[in-house]
Amino acid sequence: MNVNTTSDDLTIKQFDAPKQIKLFISLQAAKISGRLTFTDPSLLTQWHIYIYQGAIVYATGGCHPIRRWQRNLISNLPQIPFQLSHLQQQLTKSQADLSDNIWEYKQLGHWVKKQIITPQQGRNALLFALKEIFFDLTQTQHLICRLNQDRVLLPKLATIDPKDLIESTQFLWQDWQDLEIINKSPNLAPIIIQPQQLQEKTSISAYQSLCKLFNSNRTIRDLAVQLRTSPILVIRSLLPYIQLEIFGLVTVPDLLEVELFKASNPNYNQQHRPLIACIDDSVMVSQMIEQIIQIAGYRFIAINDPLQAVSTLIAHQPDLILMDVVMPNINGYDLCAQLRKHPEFATTPIIFLTTNNGLVDRFRAKLVGSSDFIKKTVDPDELLHKITAHLA
Repeated sequence: MNVNTTSDDLTIKQFDAPKQIKLFISLQAAKISGRLTFTDPSLLTQWHIYIYQGAIVYATGGCHPIRRWQRNLISNLPQIPFQLSHLQQQLTKSQADLSDNIWEYKQLGHWVKKQIITPQQGRNALLFALKEIFFDLTQTQHLICRLNQDRVLLPKLATIDPKDLIESTQFLWQDWQDLEIINKSPNLAPIIIQPQQLQEKTSISAYQSLCKLFNSNRTIRDLAVQLRTSPILVIRSLLPYIQLEIFGLVTVPDLLEVELFKASNPNYNQQHRPLIACIDDSVMVSQMIEQIIQIAGYRFIAINDPLQAVSTLIAHQPDLILMDVVMPNINGYDLCAQLRKHPEFATTPIIFLTTNNGLVDRFRAKLVGSSDFIKKTVDPDELLHKITAHLA
């Protein structure tokens, strides 16, 4: 892999440890300084790695830079309290770019200079962020790399040798491979999707503790820090339940994405978030779907009496409707056909929740105007993917 000192794009597939070492050895040999930007074209996620004469100065970016900063403070700088509201004010005032948080590095340098933290703590904080980012780069199947030598970050703390960093991160990645979960990101949040089955397998106290711990928006990495363990141990303990579809893994936003938007846009209104309606006579199914929907940042309304569905939907005007097919008094096919006769629901996406998705079922659904199907035992990723696609 040859490194061009211009800003030409370099396409990398399977950015594993040998490729990483080869890239950074080339940068060290040429004593390159600047910023490497890695882009995942499928998710449009970017990571930025700052290098000085080939050594690593800092790295940032990814899907959860603020969550990572919070984890870093809790793990390595316990004397520094994490105050989200204060951080929001600082970043809004400075108009910081959350995808390229140089402010993190400047803050660490300031704390070391003022002897608020030790140089070793500063180095530990650097390594913490770097290991997470290099793990995420390793897990990404396809990357586009660009070098910008005009974006130089001068070292305020000790630089990091790339080879040692890559080798230590490789041990973490090997654990992930051994569990055969290379497609499960530690940035996903565990959520209970079959509460009744979980209750049958645990005691009442254990069930209540699990509900409190996992029915939130904490990612695997967040939970590892909270429980003072490692992400691999968290996912290993959950894996049997994930395989039984009792637990699912969902995408969650960063801690400040919505809040910063609110601060910078005085016209922001909660009503701008899409409203998802779920028509299902099962309260338990509705509650399970509600958890997935709300963690993803959507508004939600449950309708458990299908005979009240039309009037409720007219009153609330949802952006997308999830509908059970088999319900008492009226089935999903007839209800969907009724809704399509109302002008306000002529184009509203309607996704059927069903255990039967054969050819005849799909043909019948198409005739009454259904937009899509999803299994009744809902997979959170599939559900959110379909919602995103139909709302686009």
